[in-house]
Amino acid sequence: MVLTQVDSRLSRITENYFDYYFEELKYFLAPLFDYKQGNCHNVTHFASLILKSYGVHHNKIWIYAPTRYKEDSKLTIQLPDPNNISPNGILTWGYHVALFLHYAGEECVFDFFLDSKKPLSMAKWLETMQARKFHIDIENPDNYLFYTEPSETKKNGLFTGQYFKYDGLCREQNWLAKGLAINETAFNFYKNEYFHFKYKTLLSTDYKLFVGRVNNFECVLRDNTINKKMTEKFQQKHSSVISEYRLVYEENLKKWTERSQKFI
Repeated sequence: MVLTQVDSRLSRITENYFDYYFEELKYFLAPLFDYKQGNCHNVTHFASLILKSYGVHHNKIWIYAPTRYKEDSKLTIQLPDPNNISPNGILTWGYHVALFLHYAGEECVFDFFLDSKKPLSMAKWLETMQARKFHIDIENPDNYLFYTEPSETKKNGLFTGQYFKYDGLCREQNWLAKGLAINETAFNFYKNEYFHFKYKTLLSTDYKLFVGRVNNFECVLRDNTINKKMTEKFQQKHSSVISEYRLVYEENLKKWTERSQKFI
C-alpha cells in the first residue's frame, strides 16, 4: 500500500479516526505482533514511523514492572501465552511499550500485542496486563529505547528514566529491522511447527525453549552465538532446523530493512 492510496480514503477519518489508523497499522505490521515474546519496542517504533509519515500526532506509552527499576524486586508483567510456545505457558515482560493517541478530546492505546482487533482505553490496557505495581512514562515517539545502569542482580540492568533515539549505533547496526525480522521468523517457525506446540512430541520441549524465549531465538538466529540454554550441544542437535530458519531470518531481514528504510 502506498501513501496515495491512503490519502484517497481520508474521508473515513472524520467518523472513525482511531479505527482507521488502527487498521492501517495492522496492515503494515502483520504478523509481527503475533509473536508475543519480545520486540515490542521495535514493532511500536516502526508503527510510530508510519504514523509520523501520515502526520498523525501521537506518543509512546511505556510501562515498567518493578523488576526493571527496583534492585530488590523480581516482579514482572505475566500473561498467558496465547500461542503456548513459552516453556511455562506464560509471557514474562519486564517492560512493554505501545502507541498512545489522542484526538478530539479522546485518547486510546494501540497495542497489537495485547489486542489486534481494536484500540484500548488506558484503563483497559492496564487491566489487560494485570499490572498492580508499575511505572508509566508517556514519551516523545522519537524515543526508541531506554538507557539502563549496571545492577548487582539484574543482567539487563535497571531503567534510568532516560531514553535514546534511533540514531548512531542502533541505526548503523540496523536494530529495528533485525527485531522485526526476528518476530516474523519466530511466527513462521510457530506456524510451520505448530504440531509440536499443540501436542506433546519429542521436539516440543526443545522447540519451546528455542522460540518461546526471545533471547534464545535471537542468540541463535540473529547473533549466531551460544548462551546457557542455546548451547553448542543443543544447536548441534537441531542443526538442520536452525540452518533452515537462519535462511528464513536473512530473507525476512532483507524485507524489513527495505520496508523500514522507506520511513526512517
